[in-house]
Amino acid sequence: MKIGRAYARSVPTDGASAELPPPPPRRGRRAAGLIVAALLLMAAFIAVAPYLASAIRQGYSIFSGLNTNGSGTTIVNTSSFSTSTNCSSVVSVRSLVAPDITGGSAAIAYPPDYCTLAAFALSQVNADRAANGTGPVSLGYNQAAQQHADSMLYYGYFSHYDTQGYKPYMRYTLLGGRGADYENVAYFYNSGQPYTSTNAVEQAIKALEHSMVYDDVTCCNNGHKYNILNPLHNIVSIGVAYNGTTVYFDEEFENDYINLSFNATGASASNPYYVTMQGTPIQGVPTPNSIYIAFDGAPSAESRTQLNNGPNEYGPGKLVGGVLPQGVFGSCGQFTTGTTVCADTWTFNSKTVDIAFSLHDFIKNNGPGVYTVYLITGSSTDSSLTTISVFVP
Repeated sequence: MKIGRAYARSVPTDGASAELPPPPPRRGRRAAGLIVAALLLMAAFIAVAPYLASAIRQGYSIFSGLNTNGSGTTIVNTSSFSTSTNCSSVVSVRSLVAPDITGGSAAIAYPPDYCTLAAFALSQVNADRAANGTGPVSLGYNQAAQQHADSMLYYGYFSHYDTQGYKPYMRYTLLGGRGADYENVAYFYNSGQPYTSTNAVEQAIKALEHSMVYDDVTCCNNGHKYNILNPLHNIVSIGVAYNGTTVYFDEEFENDYINLSFNATGASASNPYYVTMQGTPIQGVPTPNSIYIAFDGAPSAESRTQLNNGPNEYGPGKLVGGVLPQGVFGSCGQFTTGTTVCADTWTFNSKTVDIAFSLHDFIKNNGPGVYTVYLITGSSTDSSLTTISVFVP
């Protein structure tokens, strides 16, 4: 069996920093946050020969990593489908066309055997989680997974970014996600045995999943493995797109714990992009302690060549500060770097989520772009309950 070259990139892209703005000193979690961020919020790339004898002459590659309205004025996030939804009732089998996201939707094409393949992929994920002492995830139907698989197949590239310049959490938000999104993507190329059967595609998925969990140290510091086994994840949406020679596979893991309505609207001419987050948490959800705000420059179109040449990894953007709940005397702590905003409202208990704050100071200090709201339960963006992006033109 011939082993191909392997590539690894550990530096976050797009000007992102692996270091998070630390919470106030009284919380004592800065060092832990930096370590976790460095280990868990980086993506990497590999292109090697197959690990199974049956896969000789085949090749596979994997990426892993960490999520609007086009006008930037209002985002309302509601779950498109519940995890109890019957798969066949939500997929649309159609010819593959350009799946670009426009106005919060895309022409998404599911393969005819999608429901079988998604169930198979879910069984592989949950078998790996069980073998490593982690509880199962449920199958979700956020369309970001299939949209990105379609996009890679249609345009012929392999990256966490897409031809519109969107990162995973941006696509997730645009297509209805209101939890927190963490993406693995992979492809399997096979020139010798074309993918003409469901079983053949399942074997490609099985090989990719196995590699991400059990052969990920050299490539990616176990980034894919940590993503698959993260106990905070409770949902995974699956994307599968294939032709005669190539299978593209997308796993969008989610921390989906709140039936959440998220709005970012102009409260006034002098205070635009006022954020309100309201909803009902599920039982046992971790209690958040802060919000991190990450900034990305405005997305710009990328060609197939640019995407394939990379950089292909992604991080959470440049972390520019955050939001903290007010204390008993109306003030709040301070982040040691970046901008600190005290929330106007912060209620989070077993029955109610009600948080409100302004993005005004972040926009004033950083300008137009994409601002992603991470509602944090620990000390890094890996512990988020949301990864909701707000586009500011």
